[in-house]
Parts: sequence; C-alpha cells; structure tokens
Amino acid sequence: MKDEKIITLATRTYEHAHIVRSLLESENIECFLENVNLLQGAVSEGVKIRIRESDLEKAVQIMEEVEKPELLKAEERKRGRPARARILLPVDFSDYSSKAAEMALDWAARLGAEITVLHVFYNPVINTLPFTEAYVYDTSMDEMLIDLEEKAKEDMKGFMGHLKKLKAEKTIENLTVKSKLLRGVAEDEIIHFSEEYQPTVIIMGTRGKDRKASDLIGSVTAEVMEGAKVPVLAVPEDFIYQGIDKMKKVLYATNFEESDFVALDKLEKLVKPLDVSITFAHVCEKTSAKWDNLKMEGLKKYVSEKFPGTKIEFDLVKNEDFWVGMESYVRNKDVDIISLTTHRRNIFSRIFNPSVGKRMLFHSTTPLLVFHAR
Repeated sequence: MKDEKIITLATRTYEHAHIVRSLLESENIECFLENVNLLQGAVSEGVKIRIRESDLEKAVQIMEEVEKPELLKAEERKRGRPARARILLPVDFSDYSSKAAEMALDWAARLGAEITVLHVFYNPVINTLPFTEAYVYDTSMDEMLIDLEEKAKEDMKGFMGHLKKLKAEKTIENLTVKSKLLRGVAEDEIIHFSEEYQPTVIIMGTRGKDRKASDLIGSVTAEVMEGAKVPVLAVPEDFIYQGIDKMKKVLYATNFEESDFVALDKLEKLVKPLDVSITFAHVCEKTSAKWDNLKMEGLKKYVSEKFPGTKIEFDLVKNEDFWVGMESYVRNKDVDIISLTTHRRNIFSRIFNPSVGKRMLFHSTTPLLVFHAR
C-alpha cells in the first residue's frame, strides 16, 4: 500500500478543489491538493486533485455529482447569448497560433464577428511530494509570476501587432480584435472563459509551443475540444492555409443521431458565409448499408427542407474500419474541413477512452470542427 500509485483525478480552481476534497474525505477517500500556495493562494486557478489509483472508480462517481451544478450554470448562460458573432482565439504565440489566427481573421470578416485573443500565461509545475511531506512556500514564486506576466504582456503586444498588420494586408475593416491575459492551467482557463464570453466558435492550433510529438494526445487543444460547450475548430500543425476562398468542401461525419440535427443548424450558420458545399457522410459496414441508406434518405429530406439555399451532398462510405474509411474519403474528395459531434462523457471514460473527436484530431492534417451534444 505504501508504494501505491498516486494519480490526478482532476484540475480545478482553488475553491472547487477544496469542495471536492471535502466530499472525497467524507467518503473515506484520502486525497491531497497540488499547486496550492497555502499562504497567499497565488496558484488558485490550477489546483490538482490527487488520489490513490485504487480509489479512482469511487472518486469518479462522486466527481460526477460535483460537476452537475456547472452544467446547470452553463445552461443558464445560454439564455443571454450575445447577438453578435464572437470568435475566441486562444494562442501561445507559436507558429501554429499564427496559422489559426489568420484563419480566424478571415472567418470573422465573413461572419461579421469580433475576435478575442486569449493567452493563459501560467502553467503550474507538477508537484511530486508524497502524502507525508508538508508544503513549503517558495518566496521566489511571486517573482516568477511577475516575470511570467510581464513576458506574456510583451508577447501579446507583439502578437496583436502581427494581427494588425495582417488586417491591413487583407484590407479587413470594421473588425474588432480584443485581447485577454489569464493566469492558470491553459485548458481549464480557456474553457472557463469561453463559458463567460460565449463565443460562436473557438479557433486554435493543435499543437502548443515546446511540445514533443509524443505529447500531442495530451495537448491543450484536445482538452479544450473535449470540455468546451461551444464548437471548436482545431487547425492542425501540418495544415497549409491558402486563404478562406480556398475552403470549398466541408464534411460532416454523421451517425444519424438526434444530436446531429442540432449540430447541423450551427454548422450551416458557421460555414454559409464561406460559400462552401457541405457533404453529410456516414462510414458503414457493407452488412448495414441497406439500413443506413434508409437513414440517409431521411436525413436528406430533413436537410433539404431546413436548408434550401445551401449546397449539400450525401454519401455512404463503405468500410469496415471507420478511420481508414474516413481518412481515405477526406483525401480522395479534397475535403477542407471535417466536422462531427462529440458527446460529453463521464470522467472515467475521458481518462481511459479518448473520444472520436480527439482521435480524429491526431489522425488528420485537415481542420476539425467539433460540436458538442447536450
């Protein structure tokens, strides 16, 4: 028992983490919090909740109950959605951020949207202290935070200058571009800010600065894509952006679920100003093709009545392997954007079974637009 593995259950704000810890301890689950400055609470945005691996299943059930109030708050915010379209552009000032920013500028110009550039400048160092050791306040922490904030301000100023230059080159006028700096764990702060800002879409690159290829599955973009309540457009590092006018074909990977119909309405509003065609495609096995054909006919009828002025195609992709079928179809049809709906899954499944959206993100060099089922 002494050498039992300690794992991170979740990363939350200071207040939320303490609530979770109290609930876990009331159920006799031993846990401790990392990245907590006990004297000043300076790292309150990125507190890790750590438990023994053997307690994971029980802890997950408790966590699911804790998360429900957050879902209710998100539903309440929907009632006051902004009338004007908004694009949230999280950046780390890397080349991947610049590529996503250029696409965001072009897209915002077509949508008549404003852009908020967001940078999260503090990434807590993972604490590896065992259960028995006490936390000691490091007086150099405050100095480090000040330096990081100053560097973030300097980088943001340079990035906003870069966007201003891009706007001038593209002769984009009457486009509002704001900036926002936050301190904390990047994926958490992006998700939390998006709940307040309520953007029409989040646009960001798929790779962060200084990350190795082997770390991609845990990238910030993947976590935002998994946790955000609004559509997320992920722009892969290897994608060659040639301008919004070159984006002509959008693929929506449908599974004939009810959530698809909600996503289709959002998709049509997002891409209609781009003058693109939308293809609804479903990957199926040969044995189920007949039944899937009937479902596709039903989808055709619905879409033709709902979106009469949009260029739309429908296709069944017969392949026993979803990934092989989808990648082959995207390549052969010169698809410019892949879109799909991902479902909110419980904590346990997020830890051990990456979603279709996340897996597709790292299997493709094509931008991926992910919607979220409610």
